[in-house]
Amino acid sequence: MDNNSDEVITFTVNQESSGQRIDRFLAFQIKNQSRSHIQKVIDSKYACVNGKIVAKNFELSTSDVVAIRNLGHLEMAKKQIKPQNISLNVIFEDKYFLIISKTAGITVHPAPGSFENTLVNAILFYLKKKPSRTLYGQRAGIVHRLDKDTSGLIIIAKNDVIAAKISEQFKSRTIEKKYTALVLGNFSEKKGEIRLPIGRSRVDRKKMGISIDRGREAVTDFVVTEEFEGCSLLDVFPKTGRTHQIRVHLSYIDHPIIGDKQYGNKESERIARYIGLNRQFLHASKLKFLHPENGKVIEIEDKLADDLNSALNNLKVKKEKIINKKR
Repeated sequence: MDNNSDEVITFTVNQESSGQRIDRFLAFQIKNQSRSHIQKVIDSKYACVNGKIVAKNFELSTSDVVAIRNLGHLEMAKKQIKPQNISLNVIFEDKYFLIISKTAGITVHPAPGSFENTLVNAILFYLKKKPSRTLYGQRAGIVHRLDKDTSGLIIIAKNDVIAAKISEQFKSRTIEKKYTALVLGNFSEKKGEIRLPIGRSRVDRKKMGISIDRGREAVTDFVVTEEFEGCSLLDVFPKTGRTHQIRVHLSYIDHPIIGDKQYGNKESERIARYIGLNRQFLHASKLKFLHPENGKVIEIEDKLADDLNSALNNLKVKKEKIINKKR
């Protein structure tokens, strides 16, 4: 099973499953749900094959990509998400998808108790369409996510077929992602790889953590691009897409992101205050992938958000040493 987001679960059909009905296939894959319930989900148009909505008796073929909404999110899907006129910074757009630079402080998806002022609301208004009850329609074509306090590039598909194709590139790890991060401390080596499994924290369910026995594979590469007294600027390349992956990995190796209120420590918080930063210094700065329709290479870069650029300039011009000698 390949779970490439909290809301959509995807499976790739192998040769042994070829010829099976989609309802039988999903009933076998999803152990805790009855076949009749899965049939209702399919009938409600919350499942698709290769980006197309299908009937419950649809026969699968080898290499088909089957996607179904995470059943825990179906109650959310019943809510009507309203378009809202929220300003968007569009970096690229054609008739198939657009790429925006998300500002920090905006949540990507609506959640129980919070159905307004999200990126989904903004996209629905921008594209002048109503949220459909299809698999990707409720998410307004958003096929990946950024944390609320992370800024930077995010892709929005304009229809379900394109959404499924882009989602498959994320799942197959062919999309290159680069983030810019300012972290606590300096490194003896100028580049590295963090390969540690990530799972939900047993202590705090809102947090993720390193979990050798229960976690899922997570790989993060990084390169040091600039060093300061007590902190370092990194280019970070997540090879997998786990929740909070970059933040958890860097915190675990004692280099938490400056300003990260959830995974940082007192020293990283002190430096954030020192340079006038009110959120985590993490920006999705580059995406490279194949155009889902014509196969051409799309490579988009985004400059640092204004607040991060200001904090970085503050760091560079400060005369006194930033590091606490007692640390």
